[in-house]
Amino acid sequence: MRPRRHALVLAATIAVMALFGVAGSAHAAFPNFTGCTATDLEREACIDIQNRVGTRINIKGFDVPLGESLEIRGMLREDRVGGLVFVPPSGTNGFFARAVPIPGGIFGIEWLPGNSVLGITELAGPASSIRIDINTNSVILPVKVRLVNILLGMDCHIGTNSRPVVLNLITGTTNPPAPNRPISGRIGTPGGSGNTVTFTGGVNVDNSFAVPGATECGLGLGLINSLVNLRLRLPSAAGNNTAIVNNDVALGLP
Repeated sequence: MRPRRHALVLAATIAVMALFGVAGSAHAAFPNFTGCTATDLEREACIDIQNRVGTRINIKGFDVPLGESLEIRGMLREDRVGGLVFVPPSGTNGFFARAVPIPGGIFGIEWLPGNSVLGITELAGPASSIRIDINTNSVILPVKVRLVNILLGMDCHIGTNSRPVVLNLITGTTNPPAPNRPISGRIGTPGGSGNTVTFTGGVNVDNSFAVPGATECGLGLGLINSLVNLRLRLPSAAGNNTAIVNNDVALGLP
């Protein structure tokens, strides 16, 4: 790696760490309807979904705690056929994430210098790809995970826009391919006041999704991609992976 490129990657890594913080960072106040532009009482509502401690993704037994790192915030608008379209706050895609440390880093040795890796979940598509069912609090969305480390660079991803990890996070019971077995989520406890309805302590689950291999990791693409795949047990076919998301959900009428 050339000295200048090395310096740029290092600076970018430090900047990302400073910007996103680490797992366990406190969320904004709940509910948070910042940026929601709902005005039509009949067809529009604000929505805020914040995940909580205990949220995790497991890939072939490799467990990554996500902590309180994810939030979906914006507006739901009824379309002409009665469906709901997600509209993000201006200048965003409505999907907000903080970085989380990947357990064991690149080599599985916590104390090794330069080994630590941050994972940042990103939406792998437009805001309209986020589908929310307010009757069941289910969420469907395509995601990819950016891995940030000096060795990996800034473009290392698990999943891409063309080949994302598609999560179908339900509050009911899953029907996964083997060897996974059905698991169940739950709708949170209803509450709220005025024009706001909340569901706290909900659990969304999915264990039917596949996870592709790493792409664009480091300068020696083949070698570093293979290293990441070995560490995270990728690619991983459907039936080997599980996402459990603990969350609070709020709907606000204009």
